[in-house]
Amino acid sequence: MMSKTHITMGIGASLLLLRPNTVSGISAAIIGGTFGAIIPDIDCKSTKISRDALYGRLIAGAVIAASVIWGQTQPVSLLKNILHTHVTNTILMGFLLMSVLCVAGRISGHRNFSHSFLFFILMGGSVYLIYPAFLPGFCIGCLSHLLLDCLNKKPVRLLYPLKGGFCLKMCYSDGVANTVLLWVGLVLMIFEIVAVWLQQSGFKAELYINILM
Repeated sequence: MMSKTHITMGIGASLLLLRPNTVSGISAAIIGGTFGAIIPDIDCKSTKISRDALYGRLIAGAVIAASVIWGQTQPVSLLKNILHTHVTNTILMGFLLMSVLCVAGRISGHRNFSHSFLFFILMGGSVYLIYPAFLPGFCIGCLSHLLLDCLNKKPVRLLYPLKGGFCLKMCYSDGVANTVLLWVGLVLMIFEIVAVWLQQSGFKAELYINILM
């Protein structure tokens, strides 16, 4: 699937499954879901794919930055919470491991190492070292990426370094299914954020909340 679809589905699934009810919780879910949804495509190299991946990274960066800024509006800001609850050396180790994994994924070829469960586990470890609250969203976002790519025509090497891959050959990555899933993810994302806003604002809408539940 295309990058925008991965991002909206990653965020939408993360918010839907985690159901955060605070601004900090929403920020952590969005940041983790966005990063998890986009990072497997660190391996994109061909002109057409890399252009889409570049746009996706720019969008993901903007979403993460906006979420961090939003998290700063709380009495205990997101960045302060990360620094106060985490040892600086641990954070640096997390970023170092993440950098190594990104390089390895970049040179491994499309839908190889960076689309495997091995990458998922190791990258999850680096996310945990940086800030554990990001991990649930990352796991959901990354797994959604792998699942969506398995719907396409090109095999995904989930069990890398074992040979062979998995694909259901149900659709093309830039076809109608991609557009439908893009809007599904976008609706889920907006729906969940609005629901939390309504709950926090004290708006009495029992029917609306029951639908979400």
